[in-house]
Amino acid sequence: MKVLVTGCNGFAGRHALAALRHAGHEAIGGDLAASAGDGSSLNLDVRDLASIARALNVVRPDAVLHLGGIAFVPLGWTEPQLVFSVNTIGTLNVLDAVRRHGRSVRVLVVTSAEVYGSHPAPQPLTEDAPYRPDNLYGVAKAAADHAALLYAAHHRLDVMVARPSNHIGAGQSRDFVSSAFAAQLADVAAGGPPLIRVGNLDQRRDFTDVRDVVRAYALLLERGRAGLAYNIASGRMIPVRELFEGLCEVARVRPQIEVDPLLFRPNENRPAYDVARIRAHVGWEPQIPLRQTLEAVYGDVVARRAKA
Repeated sequence: MKVLVTGCNGFAGRHALAALRHAGHEAIGGDLAASAGDGSSLNLDVRDLASIARALNVVRPDAVLHLGGIAFVPLGWTEPQLVFSVNTIGTLNVLDAVRRHGRSVRVLVVTSAEVYGSHPAPQPLTEDAPYRPDNLYGVAKAAADHAALLYAAHHRLDVMVARPSNHIGAGQSRDFVSSAFAAQLADVAAGGPPLIRVGNLDQRRDFTDVRDVVRAYALLLERGRAGLAYNIASGRMIPVRELFEGLCEVARVRPQIEVDPLLFRPNENRPAYDVARIRAHVGWEPQIPLRQTLEAVYGDVVARRAKA
């Protein structure tokens, strides 16, 4: 299967290209300034409908994995116009370009578990739970999510939606908690001050290895059912403290902790997510243990630090 991957320069995009190629697919990336010169990637801006149409005509893919978007939740509050233009209008552009394209193309639109918000739930949330986002990033993702499902129903397109939980791994920006912790711990291990600034370590989240997440994307492109949304999560809610302590063990340091209220986010706790649908439809289960994920995160940070 030939797959066009939007957002190929991003954290998940780079891992998705590798996973698809490992599974035997021809994966071609599209992103801003993404041309590799060997035909394996091309320039694509999801905010520009004509740009997407050109990419479809050049690549002539069997499927599109739509990852092009902004992934940093707080940016929804500080730059909402940018977040909506990329995450919502960008998704509409991908869907409409596929609708107008002359060939049948399968599409997996990746949104986020943020569409459900942070409201407490007695049981893990299934894909039938209502949209209840409590931040503007989640609103933008919920609009994209619902639009994708409506395009599938109204235009009879082969479109699915993936709603991943927090995914972590090698190559993630230090704006995100695991890489931020790892970077500070690497500084301590290298002889820096033994003090780490943290936010709320008691908040509970579902953390999934990015390699498991992109493997789920590949399976959905192969065997997922059009018109449906799929949760992707580890199924295990852990406090951020467990993430931090695991990284301390990997780094072999025991720093002092300074709680910084500026690092706290509103509505920090999240519900658990039910993954029975993706398990039943494509046989996906998370495989990579948390310790192995944290080793990958820390090893990547140390390697990047050595190159700096």
